[in-house]
Amino acid sequence: MRSYGLYANRHKIVTDVLMRANWAKRVLFLADRIALVNQAAGAFKEHLPDAAPVNLLTDRDTDGRVFVSTYGTMMGLIDQGGSTADDAGGGLRRFGPGYFDLIIVDEAHRSVYQKYGEIFSYFDSLLVGLTATPKDEIDHNTYSLFNLEDGVPTDSYELGQAIADKYLVPPVARPIALGFMNRGIRYADLSADERDQWDMLDWDDGLVPDAIDAAAVNK
Repeated sequence: MRSYGLYANRHKIVTDVLMRANWAKRVLFLADRIALVNQAAGAFKEHLPDAAPVNLLTDRDTDGRVFVSTYGTMMGLIDQGGSTADDAGGGLRRFGPGYFDLIIVDEAHRSVYQKYGEIFSYFDSLLVGLTATPKDEIDHNTYSLFNLEDGVPTDSYELGQAIADKYLVPPVARPIALGFMNRGIRYADLSADERDQWDMLDWDDGLVPDAIDAAAVNK
């Protein structure tokens, strides 16, 4: 569950503080979905207009201090050309390894591994990851990406504290009837397509039943 107020402000606050402290001249914000990138671009334009935010999904040639992009778009820009502006050679990459001072990774538990992990090997910058569900699997370890001990984030904002601060409301449990989980399934109640799927299933002893009771469904 995400509070829009928290989402719209967290990356802006980090960027603002580091820019004011002269720790970051240029910032890259990465997300795995176009909607999140566009949302972040709007938040930066609203709260940090002097940073001249650039949405790389729609404008790849404009200069600014804050750039927002999906992983795929940034990978394409890194691969584009064979050298940076400081190197001799033919085509030039849009961004060299030292172009950004800070990279903010939204939903850092997703899409920061395998081929997209090359982004973080390529750029030499401060790295900040934001996520509500960090992972510690061997091949998808959010903590190792940021050189952290498993299960020990740099900082965390707990659900209880967010509720106390009135950013979120407490969850409310409601009983919901699951229909066929309680009633079972009757062949006569299925659609034509569902009956075709039913008939093609590998039933025990090759006998196609007319119904399955709730206990069998749960099993």
